[in-house]
Amino acid sequence: MKKIAITFGVLIGIALLLFFFRVSLLRSVGNYLICEDELSKSEAIFVLSGGTYDRGLQALKIYNDSISRKIICTGRNIPKDFMAMGLNYKESLITSVFLLRNGVKSEDLDILPFGTSTKEEVDLIVEYCKKHKLKKVIIVSNKFHTRRIYRSVRKAFVDNDLQVIINGAPSSNYLESYWWKYENGLITVNNEYIKLLYYFIKY
Repeated sequence: MKKIAITFGVLIGIALLLFFFRVSLLRSVGNYLICEDELSKSEAIFVLSGGTYDRGLQALKIYNDSISRKIICTGRNIPKDFMAMGLNYKESLITSVFLLRNGVKSEDLDILPFGTSTKEEVDLIVEYCKKHKLKKVIIVSNKFHTRRIYRSVRKAFVDNDLQVIINGAPSSNYLESYWWKYENGLITVNNEYIKLLYYFIKY
């Protein structure tokens, strides 16, 4: 009985600690997914597909701050809502339209309408950089996406003597510091950890 009581007491103690430190622990879970670099002058900004509004806004901010005056939008996927309306608009085109409507000059914008995953888009970015002799670029995605991007680009960029700055766009659907309070935040963090495991195993 004494051992059972001690075990029960330890479990209660652990449960209380987890409860009292739940905010810090949950915040750490989200913070681990964020892996960003300090922004500095670069030759181009690549906006990955998905999250057009948030990623587009972040790219626009970098562009307006004159950190880089060239933006390339990637992505071959067509959002389901557009498919339902019979509009075959790829995510790269949608992002470019958003940027044009918000003041980016057409001559400063390029479209790379390929890639259906982060890995595919990273490979395309490397090839684009080699073709256009770019040496230093910025890749923009959502904040919770940045660690997976870092793991995807690290070797490919080093092997090709390229410098990359990874920058995360804050979400308009939730606060990253309180992600567990929002349905979209819960889904995003859960999906990212699953994708991190998948990328670790596959690549």
